Amino acid sequence: MDDLDVLDGLYEAAVLPELWPQAIDLCGRKAGGIGAVMFMSRAGMIRGFASPDLKAPFEQWAATGAMDHNPRIDRAMLRPDLPVVRDQDLFTPDEIENLLYFKTMRSLGVGWSMALKQFLPDGAWTILSLERPGTQAPFGDDAVAWLTALKPHVARAAVASTRLALERLAATLGAFTALGVPAATVGPTGRMLDANPEFGRFLGQLFLDRRQRLGLADRHADTLLGAALARLNRELWSQAVGSIPVRAGEGHGALVVHVVPMRRSAHDIFAGAGALLVVSELGEGETLGAPLVQALFDLTPAEARVARMVAEGASVGEVAAALVLSDSTVRGHLKAVFRKCGVHRQSELVALLRSPLRPAAP
Repeated sequence: MDDLDVLDGLYEAAVLPELWPQAIDLCGRKAGGIGAVMFMSRAGMIRGFASPDLKAPFEQWAATGAMDHNPRIDRAMLRPDLPVVRDQDLFTPDEIENLLYFKTMRSLGVGWSMALKQFLPDGAWTILSLERPGTQAPFGDDAVAWLTALKPHVARAAVASTRLALERLAATLGAFTALGVPAATVGPTGRMLDANPEFGRFLGQLFLDRRQRLGLADRHADTLLGAALARLNRELWSQAVGSIPVRAGEGHGALVVHVVPMRRSAHDIFAGAGALLVVSELGEGETLGAPLVQALFDLTPAEARVARMVAEGASVGEVAAALVLSDSTVRGHLKAVFRKCGVHRQSELVALLRSPLRPAAP
């Protein structure tokens, strides 16, 4: 592997964000390390990702919440005179030996780092940290010189990736605007990043732009939204209610908020988006038809048919007879419907699919 391989990897990742882990891995190995991690701060949020072999230990470390209080980042930002910093430039030998942070890093198989800082437009910044086991020698002066020479290439690739990512998000919201559909993007923690004008008319009344995360004024719906945003992690998403019903209120009719997780290339590291929120306004009418119920609440066709019949007043036995199913099968479908619609009993399901769709009393 030569320097051209490293540069090609960086510039490829600039337009294909899913390749950033592989690109920074080339940087780490070229400098004699075992990989790399990269951090980015944008809009007050710090995000990070790791090269393939460091992904598991990095996620284990990040799960402790330590990313928000990383002493390496804190001290690196206090040294504007050094574009590339090593642990020995920022900490005393005693601190490296005794600080809990370094003990934790060594327990995860890494111990020495060499980091390149880069400030980006709009107040964002990135840190590319090359990693080496604590059992090896720290990075030397030759490695620092090599990484310093790489600085303009990392900067150009990161800036390009950032701008493209933001343009893609803007284009996504623009597409929903053209359709007249309210939509917004939220970060990994649920804080709102951007919204189209259609979504904006709900802010302050239906949606609450809180410091911790975007919320809903309806308490029950807000609980479901909070649970969905907390489960944006790929392994947890299947447990979430992804389509959240909201009853009619002052200034708006009944609607459903769809939480669409960003995945793979859509889950752009530099844009910081965790999910897209899309609002379906239901308007006024009678009980929703089975196809619409299925689409709005992520139901199977069988679950949608059961939900509609129950909402129209049919008992479990009547539904079973009409659909040629056993009572236990119908109850199983109902249980799945309750979970996906965020309700706990039959009366709540009926109220959800019927009452909110009628005009509000004057």
